[in-house]
Amino acid sequence: MPLSPSSIEQLSGPQKTAVLFLAMGEKFAADLFKRMERQEIVTVSRAMADLDAIPKEVVEAVLREFHHAMVTGQQMVRGGNDAVRKLMLTNVDEDTAKYITDLLNLDATTQPFRELGNVSAKLMAQILRNEHPQTLALIMGHLPPERAGELLTNMPAGVRTEILMRLARLESVPEDMLVAVDKVLQSQIIAMGGKEGRKVGGVQAVAEILNAVDRATEEEVMSEIEEESAQMAEDIRALMFVFDDVKNLDDKAIREVLKEIANEDLTLSLRGANEEMRTVFFRNMSERASKMIRDDLEVMGAVRLSDVEAAQMNIIRAVRKLEAEGKIIISRGTSEVFI
Repeated sequence: MPLSPSSIEQLSGPQKTAVLFLAMGEKFAADLFKRMERQEIVTVSRAMADLDAIPKEVVEAVLREFHHAMVTGQQMVRGGNDAVRKLMLTNVDEDTAKYITDLLNLDATTQPFRELGNVSAKLMAQILRNEHPQTLALIMGHLPPERAGELLTNMPAGVRTEILMRLARLESVPEDMLVAVDKVLQSQIIAMGGKEGRKVGGVQAVAEILNAVDRATEEEVMSEIEEESAQMAEDIRALMFVFDDVKNLDDKAIREVLKEIANEDLTLSLRGANEEMRTVFFRNMSERASKMIRDDLEVMGAVRLSDVEAAQMNIIRAVRKLEAEGKIIISRGTSEVFI
């Protein structure tokens, strides 16, 4: 519900920051957002969204307070989960600290290896080149699938399969081990630039990573995994969604997908598809739109396979996005799809 504060005393820290950003304008806010952590940006953005009309007197009071803090060199007070955890560690006994952190669910937002999200895949691979495959599996299990896929692509071909097989078998990892590995990695990035275990692996994690890599890498890794364990390969394939699976979507789902994808991606994707796949899309388009795509396909010259695969990957991402939003439901391991 929008807030209309009548005095500065009614504002929280994030709300004061939100007022400051709104008063100083978009360029000021954009420049500071670049220097803030993602969670800080979320907190301030949420506060900005919650504020309604702000009296001139409140804005002026916030600006005076900010100016005073800058002139006197006063340090800003930082809150958040990390601050609470530090207070718990230094001021209360272990049992009480655990009770409070569990009650507030403070550990739910802990993000090991989040600094890797700011590092290019190539540099990340260079930093991790000497790490044991088990450590690499642990790290990949904490990265978003697309980031993990980029990292896998930049790793030496000889270790890719071993990393993913270790990830598939990985279940729970002690929290102190995560913290130790994370600290080492942070120090390496800077140099170049007893709790319950956390589930970070399994075949689902491997399937999501392979969904995010190029087809050549996927086929190479899956072939080697199948040689090691046919059952593991079967389990992973059952959880993967590849471009060829699009033809198993029903017409309503296809129409949802068409709303999400660019015509250029669709045309390139169908350049490398069979007639059955083309029919699935054409029958869910207007006659005029399908004719335009057919005409483009007829006059299209030679295209790079990598461009076709990149376009098909964009369609796969659209399908997975729609599934995540609940607009379509893909029945894993079968061709049944419900919406």
